[in-house]
Amino acid sequence: MTENDEVLAIVKRITPVVMSAALEQGTVAHAALRRIVGMMNVDYNMVNLPTFTTVFGMALDLARRCAATLVTMDRVRKAALAETPLTLKATGIVLAIVRLTLAAEARILAAMTFRSRDEVDQIATSLNDAFSQTEMAAADDLNADVYMALLRLHGDVTQHLADSGRQLPRVINYQFQMVMPSLRMSQFVYADPTRSTELERENNVVHPAFMPMTGKMLAV
Repeated sequence: MTENDEVLAIVKRITPVVMSAALEQGTVAHAALRRIVGMMNVDYNMVNLPTFTTVFGMALDLARRCAATLVTMDRVRKAALAETPLTLKATGIVLAIVRLTLAAEARILAAMTFRSRDEVDQIATSLNDAFSQTEMAAADDLNADVYMALLRLHGDVTQHLADSGRQLPRVINYQFQMVMPSLRMSQFVYADPTRSTELERENNVVHPAFMPMTGKMLAV
């Protein structure tokens, strides 16, 4: 297998994962994503790193417009990290996929509404690990510009999460002596029955008339 063949094989394995990251189908953006992914699979220009970076960035942006989430976009990054490139060109393509996907995740993050400080903490831990791994790869690759860009993005993401988390409540455990409807529990805890759906979602309740006696809720 030649160096170019290895790159094209990686592209063909990664593009279906990009398609699967797009949750909203039947839209103009999804049709555009499908076309650009199809083109990437047959275009030999993808072996050129600057060309690939431009086109792959467009694909990720379209996936984001099709309701891609942190979870689905993370699959793209992990699929790239699962590759074991043998040549220098293929290694560059894999690292580009990882970096571009991290940038796409940061854009998704910027538009998210968080439910609790605990959710923010979990996302921060996951993204810190992802950034650290990618920054180390950039340092090993001796690419100072990419390394500094990653550090700046990492800092911006960390600051955004810290600012968001400070404004949110913690998830706490509750315990009551009897089963009660979510509306009653919401009124009792928050003096606000409209937060009943929040309690149901937090505890994966099957029927809103039967909240478990022990569970989780957002702090008052």
